Amino acid sequence: MLELLRHVFENDFMPHGHCYFWEKDILIPIVIGDLLTFLSYMAIPILLWKFVKNREDLRFGVVFKAFAAFIFFCGIGHLIDVVNIWEPYYRVSAIAKMCTGLVSLGTIIMLFKLYPKALKLPSVARLDSLNEELKRKNRELTELNEMYDDTMKAVRLGYWHLEIETNELHWSDVVYDIHEMERGCNVDVASALNFYHPDHREVISELVTNAIQNSEPFDVQLKIITASQNELWVRAIGKAELKNGKPVKLKGLFQDIDDLKRKEEQLTQNESALKEAEDLAQLGNWRWSFDRQERYWSDGRFKILGYEPGEIEPSLQVALDSVHPEDRERVEGTIKKAIEKDEDYELSYRIINQSNEVRIVKDKGVFVNLPHTKGQYYAGIVMDITDESLKEQKLQESLKALERSNRELQDFAYVASHDLQEPLRVITSYLQLIEMSYGHLLDDEGKLFIESIIKASARMKTLINDLLVLSRLETKQRDAVPVDLNKVINVVKEDLSLKIIDSNAEIKHPELPVVYGDEGRMRRLFQNFIGNSIKFRRPDVDPKIEIEWSDVGEKYQFKIKDNGIGIKEECFERIFTIFQRLHTREEYEGTGIGLAICKKIVDKHDSTIRVESEYGKGSSFIFELNKSKG
Repeated sequence: MLELLRHVFENDFMPHGHCYFWEKDILIPIVIGDLLTFLSYMAIPILLWKFVKNREDLRFGVVFKAFAAFIFFCGIGHLIDVVNIWEPYYRVSAIAKMCTGLVSLGTIIMLFKLYPKALKLPSVARLDSLNEELKRKNRELTELNEMYDDTMKAVRLGYWHLEIETNELHWSDVVYDIHEMERGCNVDVASALNFYHPDHREVISELVTNAIQNSEPFDVQLKIITASQNELWVRAIGKAELKNGKPVKLKGLFQDIDDLKRKEEQLTQNESALKEAEDLAQLGNWRWSFDRQERYWSDGRFKILGYEPGEIEPSLQVALDSVHPEDRERVEGTIKKAIEKDEDYELSYRIINQSNEVRIVKDKGVFVNLPHTKGQYYAGIVMDITDESLKEQKLQESLKALERSNRELQDFAYVASHDLQEPLRVITSYLQLIEMSYGHLLDDEGKLFIESIIKASARMKTLINDLLVLSRLETKQRDAVPVDLNKVINVVKEDLSLKIIDSNAEIKHPELPVVYGDEGRMRRLFQNFIGNSIKFRRPDVDPKIEIEWSDVGEKYQFKIKDNGIGIKEECFERIFTIFQRLHTREEYEGTGIGLAICKKIVDKHDSTIRVESEYGKGSSFIFELNKSKG
């Protein structure tokens, strides 16, 4: 081997400088050029080798290494060429060139093999395009992440995980917010479980333990008490993550469902209240969806037919089968006609329930069209009106009895007007004839008897007339017409003119409005009030009567005020009752019917009447009359 090396490095040849005749202007540029090339060829492999080493993701690193080796041997060749100018180591140069050739051949073979793969490498433009696409997708991913975070915050949904080996618990920001805690603060399993309501703490503890030990997932709705001592309903979801069949992590979701839970509780209460209302009102509701062919009956609908809720499948045929045979054709025709024309319907009919009882129901269906969803359905209610029908029947019977009573009262009024008054007139006339013809034959006591009978007859006539007026108010309803109360008061003043003059009464009133009612009854109303104010005056005090009015919406309110003897408060209701007198006939004349007539007139005009009085100082009667025909 040493002999071979000695032979390789023998310089028994002529130096290469002789070929240049040792001309410096030739040798110097050649030497400098070869040395610079050698240095460059040494630097390039070093940089390539370092580049390949630092770029582990480089797909064709071996090619770069082959190029580095090729360039290295080329540099060695240039260095030997410089040495050969003075020392003829041509054998070394030959070996260097042979190595350069072999490395070059290996490199070209490698390039041929990698050429198809190299063609598939994307161009710079393609890489730029892919890079832009990657940036766009990154932006979209960022937006999606932001949207995801916003959505999680909006629905109050967070996530958590527990490292089982280290017992480290991690919460997302939303979970901290739900617990009303500062984000990022340390929290362990024990403190997390303590947030749960005492009634639910044992439940969640068992679920977490089972999830860790037996890999059982859980999904529950429980109450927590936040750091601010607020009670919230939450939904906790968890499942174990396994590694080699062993739980290593517990992870899940945590959501604030307090609003939803409160609404569910309110809905449950409303449904319960609706069921109670249906039971009390003896009604049920139903719904028939055309597009989904779904039928719904409430519990009340089942009960009306005598079924337990859910006992049978709701259908139109079941409902029709329960209809009384005498009503079935009418009911079926009405309902089917409404369905064909997409119309509402309402009808009453009899049914025979499962207890074989005949009941009367009112059935109302409403057609609903939803243009946005193109959905159509019928919704309605069925009400058991048996009791109401019986009451209506009794009411009709009572009304007929009332009509008979009114007719009898009218007959009585006729009798009172004619048959009773005529004998009374005859008695009075004969007594007056006796008094005129035979008065000189009677002593004072006889004359007193005749006078008493005549006065009693007059009172009897007045009483019969008042009863006749009252009976007509009960039985005869007149159409409301515009009535000018100024004209009414003037007529009343004329009718009471003698009493007004005798008592020196003063009547004051502003311009009065026009009301709707019966003019005759208005005259009777004001005449009774003004007449009473004159009658029930205080001794030695001139009566003063004031009429006031005001607008109170749909009616006018009137007040007739006097300075008379007044009424005790305990008698306020009594004075409007027929035949209720507060004084003897010797003190004040009358029948005790006047104010009862006033109340009846006001009642007939759909209004109210009341009295305000201070005993010994006067009274005020307050009532309303209609502004329009109404």
